[in-house]
Amino acid sequence: MSKLNIKGVISGEGTLYNGKISIWPPPGGVEFGKYCAIAQNLKIMGINHDYNFPAIQNTFYSTMFKTPHPRENNSNTYSKGKITIGNDVWIGEDVFILSGVTIGDGCCIGARSVIAKDLPPYTICVGQPCKPVKNRYNDNIRDFLLKLQWWNWDKERIQKNKAFFMTNLNTINDVNELEKIIC
Repeated sequence: MSKLNIKGVISGEGTLYNGKISIWPPPGGVEFGKYCAIAQNLKIMGINHDYNFPAIQNTFYSTMFKTPHPRENNSNTYSKGKITIGNDVWIGEDVFILSGVTIGDGCCIGARSVIAKDLPPYTICVGQPCKPVKNRYNDNIRDFLLKLQWWNWDKERIQKNKAFFMTNLNTINDVNELEKIIC
């Protein structure tokens, strides 16, 4: 497991990467939340070629015309913007993420998924294109977790709440049960 150090990428506390990843950040950057688990071979393509001109390749313009690609900002890249990956997100092996997407807190993404659109919090998502296939928890538990934001707790509070973290949330029907064990 390793930490990440790439220009244009912010990695939240406790987020771990298990193997090789490749990131081409968009102009707005890539932000990983806290306590994410990222499997190997993640690819994030935050930029792409601008296909609006007759030739895509920057080298073509510089070789043939001794000028940069005609895109307004003299770049031959195209991007839909910043990529935001929420807190407590799990990303399986060989996932591909495109620019301009937001992955919600607690989202779980299956192996070899291609993410081209936003994914809601606390959903299990798979496919090409990636889409939600089920919720991780019932709506009350999801809303409780989004309000709780345990990932913003300090280490001491996390450790004091071992009982909470050891609870199978799919066995809880009433959030009052959770409120009783959280200190």
